[in-house]
Amino acid sequence: MKKLLLLALMTVGFVAATSLPVSGNTNLIATANTAATASSTYVWTKVLSRNHAVAYHAKSNSPVYLWNATHTKRLHNLKNYPNTTWYVKNSVVMQNGTKKHVYYEVYNYGNASDGFIWRGYLTKGVNPSQNAASKSIVNLSSERSLQFFQDNLTTLASLPQSQFQKLISDQVAANLTKDVSDQKLDAMAKILATQDVSTRDAAEKAGISNPKTTSFTVKQVDPKTMTGYYAFWAKHKTTNALKYYASIISSHVSSAADSSVNGHYGLYVVPDKTAKSWKPEVMIVVD
Repeated sequence: MKKLLLLALMTVGFVAATSLPVSGNTNLIATANTAATASSTYVWTKVLSRNHAVAYHAKSNSPVYLWNATHTKRLHNLKNYPNTTWYVKNSVVMQNGTKKHVYYEVYNYGNASDGFIWRGYLTKGVNPSQNAASKSIVNLSSERSLQFFQDNLTTLASLPQSQFQKLISDQVAANLTKDVSDQKLDAMAKILATQDVSTRDAAEKAGISNPKTTSFTVKQVDPKTMTGYYAFWAKHKTTNALKYYASIISSHVSSAADSSVNGHYGLYVVPDKTAKSWKPEVMIVVD
């Protein structure tokens, strides 16, 4: 029989010198060839982050839009910004049906407007109609870099839970070399995180038969106390918030799996969309 060890509701806090503010506009857009509708389903499959901002502008004066993260609301029409240079913060691979496209997260000078737009609507370089001189590449200041990193985190937190879960799970699996993800343990972690049941009942509902023993513990985890935290922050804060967050979860999964029987694990992540200091809850189960 498998021995189950449960590590429950680990609150992972992303806390720097200041708390992380909730980002303003984070968004997605339609594909190049079809008109987007609110009922369209766009799934994030990959986040490609940057360490500097690159200038782009609209290819034409045709109406094209910036959207919110779940592609349910149009935020801005680029036709209303004929002289604007847009700077790319990050890129996201989006899947709509069977098609995948790359979308740029962009903002205008002063950060008054931002959103996600299919890259085919933009051309690289400063807008030739812009009166003031603009740089084609902006090397980010420490303040701007931190803001990009914070925006990246809050954009991820605004995704539907299933998309957020997959992005995290895929990254954690890529980080771990000897521990193996198990779908039944994933199901058990989700049950424990979302239902008021015992660990034994959760195991049975997940199809894990006859668990010999179960144990349960709650931990409050501050990443600032982790070995190497500041070095990792300095390396990844400007480029990949997803990688940074997933690495912390991976370290806890690995630690739990090291004391397990088979080295199998399951996890369930619940983003905290209200807290300014973004602190998702993580349920980890190992056997």
